[in-house]
Amino acid sequence: MAGTAPEPPETIEVEELTVACDGGGGALGHPRVYLTLVDGKVECGYCDRLYVLKPGTKIAGGH
Repeated sequence: MAGTAPEPPETIEVEELTVACDGGGGALGHPRVYLTLVDGKVECGYCDRLYVLKPGTKIAGGH
């Protein structure tokens, strides 16, 4: 039985260490969750979107 392979999860480049994900798609998305990048990446547990730190991004040192 031939079928189409599912599309791979979306990868989004970001310039912050904390991102908000709601799955996109408005009402068809998921609850907004805040994710913290570890080692330059984090994956959403709801929609599998992968957030990666944009190459060359400089992160401020905090307080």
